[in-house]
Amino acid sequence: MRPQRNFVEPPHGAPLDAERELSSIPDSARVRGLLIAPIIAEAKRRGVTRPAPRERYVAFNLYPLREHARVLIDHCQDLYPDLTLRAALRKIGRAAPNAFLGSTIGKVTLAPAQGVHDIVSAFCKGYELSLEPGEAQVVEHGDKHMIVALREVYHFLDSHHVGSFEGALKHAGLRGKVSIAVHAPAVADLLLEW
Repeated sequence: MRPQRNFVEPPHGAPLDAERELSSIPDSARVRGLLIAPIIAEAKRRGVTRPAPRERYVAFNLYPLREHARVLIDHCQDLYPDLTLRAALRKIGRAAPNAFLGSTIGKVTLAPAQGVHDIVSAFCKGYELSLEPGEAQVVEHGDKHMIVALREVYHFLDSHHVGSFEGALKHAGLRGKVSIAVHAPAVADLLLEW
C-alpha cells in the first residue's frame, strides 16, 4: 500500500537554473573524488575533450561540492545535449551505484548487500561517507516501497539524486519509480516503489 505523503513526479522536463543551483551550494560543502572521477572518465571514454577543473581526482579526497556540481552540469551538456538539464542529471545519477562500487568504500558497503532493502540502505550509507555534509536515511520500508530522507544534500535533489536511487533499484534487479517531496532547498524525501 502506498504511503500517504505529498510525493510528486520529479519535474524532469522543467528548466533548471544551473547558476542559481551552483550559487546555493555552501562553500563548506564537500564531496569525495570517487563521485567526480567516474564522470570525467566516462566523458573521456566517449571522446569529450572538455578540460576538467583538476588534472586528477583522488577517490577518498574531499573536493568542493560546487566543483562537482559544475562538472555534472558541463558533462550533461556534452554527453546528453538533446535532453533537458534535469533529465541529463537524472541519467548521470543512475550510474551512481556503479561509480560507488568502483571505490573501496562501495566495495565494502554496497557490494555485499543483497535484496532491495539492504542495497538501498547500503547506498544511503554512501551519502554519509562521500558527502560533507549530507545524509540519506531509510525512514520507512514495506514490501513494495521505501522512503529515504535526504538531509543537507545541496545539489540537484529532484533530478540527479532521483536518478541515483533509480540506479539503486536497478542494481537491486528491480524496475521502479522514484517520487519526491521537497521540504527545503537541501531537504527532501524520496519514495521508492517497485
